[in-house]
Amino acid sequence: MSPPTALPSYKKLAALFKKAKSNHHPSFTHGILCGHLCISLDRKTIESICEKSLPNDKNNKAFYAVLTDLYEASYHAFQQFSFEFSLVLPDDKTDLNARAEALGLWCQGFLIGIAESPTPLQKHPAPEVTEALNDLTEIAQVNFGDVAENEEDETAYFELVEYVRLTALMIFNTIRSHALSSQKNTLLH
Repeated sequence: MSPPTALPSYKKLAALFKKAKSNHHPSFTHGILCGHLCISLDRKTIESICEKSLPNDKNNKAFYAVLTDLYEASYHAFQQFSFEFSLVLPDDKTDLNARAEALGLWCQGFLIGIAESPTPLQKHPAPEVTEALNDLTEIAQVNFGDVAENEEDETAYFELVEYVRLTALMIFNTIRSHALSSQKNTLLH
């Protein structure tokens, strides 16, 4: 992995998807990458997502470069258990319903990334991972169209974002710790 890069913004990704005539959502795509990172560090993930996102233009170097930056920045934030790790979501000036929908899409992408990973996540021995994945599933399924623009819902949204962010960090670190522990046990026997 190369040195950390800055996480591409939601706006930059949205503009890139629009230019590429892709129907993928920036938050959904970031969620997929993060889900894959929790299970596998295979860089082919980027190529696979490019192929799915750009069915008509698989050789789009600008798109690949931005996804690579997204991958690298996310990996380094996960690896360092960085409180700077953030989700790719619309900024605070965006309508609360759109931000809530993007959060749900991020969770959907994350869950898909874990499910599609080349190394399947079988029953993980840590119950907190199962509980966290269940929570993310619930957040991904909530109907966000009825969110009111008020201080209470705004606060609830920020609390959910923080919960999802910390949950993703916990899942990454728990799975990585378990994988390293399993490797050490295999080598010792």
